[in-house]
Amino acid sequence: MTALLLGASSASARAEETAPAAPPAAAPAAEEPAGVGDIVVTARKKQESSNSIGMSINALTGDTLAKQGILNTADLVKAVPGFNYTRSTYGTPVYTLRGVGFNETTLAAAPPVSVYVDEVPLPYSVMAQGAALDVQRVEVLKGPQGTLFGQNSTGGAINYIAAKPTKTLQAGADASFGRFDSFTGSAFLSGPITDTLRGRIAIRRESSGPWQQSATRPGDRTGGTDRTQGRILLDWDANDKLTFELNANGWIDRSTPQAGQYVGVISTRAPANVAGAATTAGNAQSADWDPNTRFYTHDNFYQIALRTNYDFTDDLKLTSITAYQKLHRDTLTDADGLAVNNFTAGNKGYIKSFSQELRLAGKYGDHVNWMVGGNYQNDATYDTFSPQASSSSFPFKAATAMGHNQVNTYSAFANVDWQVLPKVTLTGGVRYSYQFRDYVGCLFDSGAGDLAAVVASASTRLSGSTTTIAPGSCVTISSTTYKPSYYQDSLNQGNVSWKAGVNWEVAPHKLLYATISKGYKNGVFITTGATFAAQLAPATQESVLAYEAGFKLSLLDRKVQLNGAAFYYDYRNKQIRGRVIDAVLGGLNRLINIPKSRIAGAELQLVTEPVKGLTINAGATYIGSKILGDFSNFTPTGTAMLMSGEAFPLTPKWQLTGDIGYDRPISQTFNGFIGASATYQSATNSALGAQSLFAVNAYTLVDLRAGVHTADDKWRFSAFVHNLNNAYYWTNVSYAGPDVAARFAGMPRTYGITAGWRFQ
Repeated sequence: MTALLLGASSASARAEETAPAAPPAAAPAAEEPAGVGDIVVTARKKQESSNSIGMSINALTGDTLAKQGILNTADLVKAVPGFNYTRSTYGTPVYTLRGVGFNETTLAAAPPVSVYVDEVPLPYSVMAQGAALDVQRVEVLKGPQGTLFGQNSTGGAINYIAAKPTKTLQAGADASFGRFDSFTGSAFLSGPITDTLRGRIAIRRESSGPWQQSATRPGDRTGGTDRTQGRILLDWDANDKLTFELNANGWIDRSTPQAGQYVGVISTRAPANVAGAATTAGNAQSADWDPNTRFYTHDNFYQIALRTNYDFTDDLKLTSITAYQKLHRDTLTDADGLAVNNFTAGNKGYIKSFSQELRLAGKYGDHVNWMVGGNYQNDATYDTFSPQASSSSFPFKAATAMGHNQVNTYSAFANVDWQVLPKVTLTGGVRYSYQFRDYVGCLFDSGAGDLAAVVASASTRLSGSTTTIAPGSCVTISSTTYKPSYYQDSLNQGNVSWKAGVNWEVAPHKLLYATISKGYKNGVFITTGATFAAQLAPATQESVLAYEAGFKLSLLDRKVQLNGAAFYYDYRNKQIRGRVIDAVLGGLNRLINIPKSRIAGAELQLVTEPVKGLTINAGATYIGSKILGDFSNFTPTGTAMLMSGEAFPLTPKWQLTGDIGYDRPISQTFNGFIGASATYQSATNSALGAQSLFAVNAYTLVDLRAGVHTADDKWRFSAFVHNLNNAYYWTNVSYAGPDVAARFAGMPRTYGITAGWRFQ
C-alpha cells in the first residue's frame, strides 16, 4: 500500500524544475528559495505559486510529464488525484474530475471538464488529442469554472501552457522505442527571427504495430497507432505595449480502432450465433471483430488562435483571444467483440468552432485585483452514426442517424481578489451565459427498405392511417403525428455561475481556504438511431453547487508540502445516457437528466524531498457519489429499476497515485536516476443499474523508469516499464449495440527505451 501512496500530486517536480522556461517567472517570494512543490502558475491571470492559491489546483511541469511518460490528457490519471479517463464506445475520450463527467459519444456533447491550450478552449473532448504537445506545464483546476476565462464547466478545467518561443536559439528532440514496435518521436526548434519576432515549431509522431489479436483467427491483429501532431508559434512585440501571439496547430489520426472484448448478452432476443459465442474477456490482448472488414480511424484537426495583449499601464491590461478550429471525423468501429457481423458502427462528421474573448484586467491600489470580460462562441456540428446489424436482433441490416447542431453562446464575466487584511483575501466571481442551440436530426433507412417497412408498420398502428415509407427516407416517428419526419428543436437557456471564497495565511506558507461556487454545463441533443422522436429530446443544462474547504501547509523548513481539501457537490439535472423500451426494437438510447444527486469527498496530497535528489509525491481522493430522490430508469438489459442511492457510473470511490524518484551524480559528467509510480482505482460500474455484467473491477498499475543524464541535462537516456504487474484491467463496458456487452481493456505490460537531447 505504501507504493500506492507515493503519488504524483499537485506539485510533482523538484524545486529547480518549478520556474517556467519562458517567460521567466519570479519565485513565490523575493529573495527566498522555492519550497518543495512550488510551481509558478497563472490560473488566476497572474504569476503565483500553486501553493499560495485558495483553490484545488494540480500543476505539473513539462519535464515531469515527460519523465512519467504522460504524453496526452488521458495519461494525467497517473499524476492527478480525482481525475479519470474513460474510452467511450466509439473512441471519444471522456474526462472526469471528482466524479463529474459525461460518458457520451455524440460530437456535439460539450464536456463538463474543459480542455484549453493557453486559455484557448478546445470545446469538445475529441479535439484535445494534441493538447499535450511541447508544453511548459499543465494546470488542472477542480470544481466549477468559468469566472476567469473560457467556457462554463461543472467539473473543472485543464489548461496546457505551451512552451513559448525563446529569445535565444534552442532545440531539442526525444525518441522512444518499445514493445509492439512502438515509436514516439518529437522535436522542437525555437528562437529569434528578428529583434521583435520569435518563433517555435514542434512536431510529434506516434506509431505502433497492432497489440490485440483475434481469439478465433490466429495472426489477425488490430489496435495499431498512427498519429502526427504539430504546432507553430509566433510571438511579435509590436512595441513596448502591444504584443501578438499566434498559434497554428493540428493533428492527424490514422490509427486502427481498439476492438471490444465480448462479455455477454444483454438481450434475450440475441441470435443463436451471438448468444452462444465464447467470451474474449480475461486477456488484454485477446479480442475479436468481424472478419474481412477493415476498421479504421481517419480523423483530422486544425486550429488557428491569435492572442493580443495591450498594456495601457503596468496595472491595466487588455487581452483578446480569437480562435477558429475544425475537426473532421471518419471512423468504422467494431464495438461488440464478436467474430460475427452482429453490430458495427461508422461515425462521420465535423465540428467548426469560432470563439472570441475580450477581457480587461487591472489593480486598484495594492490590495485589489480585478477583471471583466466577455466571450462569444459559434459552433456548427454535423454528426452521423451508421450502425450495421447483420446478425443482430434489430429488424434491419443498416441505417444512418444524423444530427446537426448550430450553437451560439454569449457570456460576460467578472472576478475580483481583495486583500481585506494583511493575511486575509476575499475572492469573488460571476458569469452570465446564454446559449441558443438549434437541432435537426433523423434516422434514415439504408436504402434496403427493411427498416422503412418496420417503422411504416408501427406508424400505421400508432396513427390509425396507412403509412408508406420509401427506402432511404427518414423514418423517425413524430411524437405528435406518429408519422415519419425530421426532428427539429431548439434549446435556449441562460444561467448565472459564480464563486466566492476566503483565503487566510495563518502563518508564512500555511494557507487555509474555503470556497462556494456554482457552475453550469449547457444542454445537449443526442445523435442516435432514433425510431421515435422522443429519443432525440434534449438533456437540459446541469448545475453543480460546490462547497470546498482546504489547507496548503509547507512544513519542516519547506521540505514537506501537505495539501488537503474536503468538498460537497449539490448536483442538479445531471446529464446521462439512459434508455427507453420499445416492444419491437427493445432498449433504445436517449439522454436524460437525473434531477437530484450529490458528491461528497476529500483529497490529500503530499510532496516531500527529505534528502537532495529524493522526491516522494503522494495523492489520494475519495469520491462518494449518490443519486437522490425517486429516480427510475432502465438498465441496459431492459429492466426497470428505482436507482436512488446508486453511485454514478464510472466513478470509483478511491483513487490513489504515487511517484518516487531518486537522482544523484554518478560521475563528474553524468547523473543516474531511478523512479517508480503507481496508480490505483477502486471498483465501479459503467451503467445505471449496477449490474454485474457492466462491472469495472478495481486495478493497480505500476511503472518503473531508470537511466542517466548529463549534469546539464542536455542528454538523457532511460529505460521504462509500464504496467509492470501486467494487470488485466478495463475502463468501460459498452452496451451501444442491441445484443451484447463488451469491455475495453487497458494496455498490457509495455517496455522500451528513450533518449533526449537539448541545445541552448
